Amino acid sequence: MTRAGLIAITVLAACSTAPSTGDDDDVGVDGAVAIDAIAIDAPPPDAADARPYTTTPASCDDVVGDLYLTPAGLPPLTTGDRGAIVRCVLGPELDAIAAASAASESGATVDATTGVRILKIAYRTVRGDGSAAVTTATVWLPLVPRALPAPVALVARSTSGIADACAPSRGELPLPELGLPFAARGFVAIAPDFAGLGNEGVHAYLDNREAASQLFDGVRALRILVGGSIGDPVTALGYSQGGGVVLSAQALEYELTGQRSLRGVAAMAPEWPTSTASFGYQRVLRDPAMITGVAGLAPPTVTVLRQYGWFANRLGAEHAGDSFPAAERAAIVDEIESLCTVELGAALGTQQPRVRDFVDEGFRVAMLACIDGTAGCVEPAASFHAWMEGDVVTADPAGARVLVVQGLGDQVMPAASQAACDVAKLRAEGVNPDVCSDTFATHDTVLERKIEHAAAWAEAVAAGVTAPTCSSTFLPPCVR
Repeated sequence: MTRAGLIAITVLAACSTAPSTGDDDDVGVDGAVAIDAIAIDAPPPDAADARPYTTTPASCDDVVGDLYLTPAGLPPLTTGDRGAIVRCVLGPELDAIAAASAASESGATVDATTGVRILKIAYRTVRGDGSAAVTTATVWLPLVPRALPAPVALVARSTSGIADACAPSRGELPLPELGLPFAARGFVAIAPDFAGLGNEGVHAYLDNREAASQLFDGVRALRILVGGSIGDPVTALGYSQGGGVVLSAQALEYELTGQRSLRGVAAMAPEWPTSTASFGYQRVLRDPAMITGVAGLAPPTVTVLRQYGWFANRLGAEHAGDSFPAAERAAIVDEIESLCTVELGAALGTQQPRVRDFVDEGFRVAMLACIDGTAGCVEPAASFHAWMEGDVVTADPAGARVLVVQGLGDQVMPAASQAACDVAKLRAEGVNPDVCSDTFATHDTVLERKIEHAAAWAEAVAAGVTAPTCSSTFLPPCVR
């Protein structure tokens, strides 16, 4: 490693209980561990693109109102076109104090070492079936990167809905609790909205392969935007839906990119499709009289979003609502297309309070036949079921190290039926994840309570030094 290939920094890593190694690290139970001279090996710069690092790309001159309007007449997508920038909006510049303050206001404490420039971009990518698409994204560029080429942190958001207004990048300062803990520490960070959320098309909710592809295409977009001063993705962090996305990125990185540059993947309260039983889907189908009046991200919300996204993308917009009862179809489609997660869950709970009100009976019976392997597994249930089974990806034992963070009070992604099953699956596939649990954290509070630990863990693993450990690693047995 050359001297130019690293920047020495100090990390305050929360929630550490690592034993003393006898060196200069000061470790306290549930306190902080000071890790000196953390550095990240920088890959050699791209000789074909020697543009100097900048936080104000010359081509970034679109206005916010145009970001979600894909230019007409784009050429057919080739492999070389993936990541091509079609829109770029220059956002605010925050100094280190302002970046730390913005992160803190959102629930994340950051020991900022640099200021941050925020951009919003749209870039070319692919859908799960390989067809061309465009996704919008938020980019955080540190004013002083920790190395050159600058290491990249991939950020994956939680469920926000399918309606265009729900795209996180539409916010004035999007996802500060996820992006700023990395950018304010010198990483370039990017968080895609995922295609169809905010722009044309329909978001393919919980499509593992599609989301991972779009996440990695974001690195290509960064290099096109900034040049050879952008390095490889070395860490990834996601929350809820995004936790599942980064676990899929761990599984698919080599297949999708031909390399294994990710060193650490931190999944917080992950929503990771690992079987047809995930997120209570089989329980929903088997009890049409079940009362489901729960606001937010509950089994009814997951069910309608996933079915709507698949039907719209695979069968066409005119069939998007075909899995819903005919009498409720128009109302459910209107709810999906106009409401974000919390409001959508509340609307389903009041207007379609039982399973039979939001799952078509013929589709429900056919899906159960597909799941149970009995007669009656007919279209379109047969194709949807095949996609669900194919959507399950296998962890890469040679890939990135994994951290799973879970609140034991989580009623949205319960520890027993989700995180514990995810961990069991990872272990069975040769990946032994680190675990950090919180007895009192719910789905809504785990991010605020544990983001410092997750970000410190990710930073340490990316730098190749001892990662902080958590005071609790307990998870209940996997029960579905």
